[in-house]
Amino acid sequence: MRHWLRKIHLITALLSGIVVSIVGITGSLYVFEPELTAWLQRDYYQPQLSSRPFADDAAIASYIEQQTQAQLQTLQWPVRSRQTYAFKVFDDSNWYYFDQSSGAISQNKGAFNHPFFELVYNIHANLLLGEPGRYITATASLLFALSSVLLGLYLWWPRRLTRWRHALRIHRGNAKRFNFELHSVSGALFAIPLFIMAITGAYFLYTAPLQKVLDVLTLSAPAPADPWQQKYQFNIPQQPMLSAAEVVQHMAQYYPQLYPRNIWFAEHSDDALVWGYQNSLSLHSGPRRRAFIHANPFTGEVLSSYDPATLPRGAALASAWLIPLHFGEFGGILTRILWFIGGFLPLLLFVTGIKMWLNRRLKTSTKQP
Repeated sequence: MRHWLRKIHLITALLSGIVVSIVGITGSLYVFEPELTAWLQRDYYQPQLSSRPFADDAAIASYIEQQTQAQLQTLQWPVRSRQTYAFKVFDDSNWYYFDQSSGAISQNKGAFNHPFFELVYNIHANLLLGEPGRYITATASLLFALSSVLLGLYLWWPRRLTRWRHALRIHRGNAKRFNFELHSVSGALFAIPLFIMAITGAYFLYTAPLQKVLDVLTLSAPAPADPWQQKYQFNIPQQPMLSAAEVVQHMAQYYPQLYPRNIWFAEHSDDALVWGYQNSLSLHSGPRRRAFIHANPFTGEVLSSYDPATLPRGAALASAWLIPLHFGEFGGILTRILWFIGGFLPLLLFVTGIKMWLNRRLKTSTKQP
């Protein structure tokens, strides 16, 4: 039985190893993206003055619309390491930043983040292959989580208590023994972080089946339908869409315990206006609570709302912990450092695993006449 389990472990590792290594390294680079982007784009991200001449967010939204003379497509509040507002207007691919201390508007040549981290993210998410690449990375992550990590942990697991101390040490022996123990010990020590990284990465694409598994494990009711996939039917009046300032006033009526996060205006006649809130606008440990409201873009009438606090147990866990777990933010700086190191482990495991496989093939070939 263990022979066939080793075969499965080997084959799936060979299939997913290169992809997961690339995803892991780019994920490590992305762990500290907020701080690095804030430093690289400090002219956009940091207010120039300490004053704030605008009375409130509605005044800021109104000022931006007056200055641009255009319909906003999205308005983003200061969040994480960015301390300025960001926005886009329709029929313009560029992102703009608004300094609330001076009223200055800056253009960022199309990218929301720094171009380097835009590239890193796209490699991490889809290998620069678009939608097909998402299936490649998600499938490789799922194989890695189930076969490389869980099955590898099972194969490593000491059967006797007296073997634990020996199993967690890398002994100085010949090169083959050192390679084998480096592979097994590093994989065992980082098994939990690696499994969390991989399974949450797969969840971004395989949301429905993995959510069903989570619902079963948590004895939870099924998750509701994805509100972002819903099409709405509402009467379109003979009037323009709400202005950003009017939407900000609507936002103030809901979720007073949360902070405004963003506004997304409708692109098509059957699309809803969406605005969102978050429990914290800074980098923080613990769960993340993000609530959304879908509304009529002409009247502000609420069509539906999404609040993790009202979801079934399984869906609430996924909503609150998916992002913090995937990027290692759930435990603060210590888990972020651990996740940064862990991102390089798939490459280490792949290289040492290949060496073990080649050593076995060489040993087998020398035994044959």
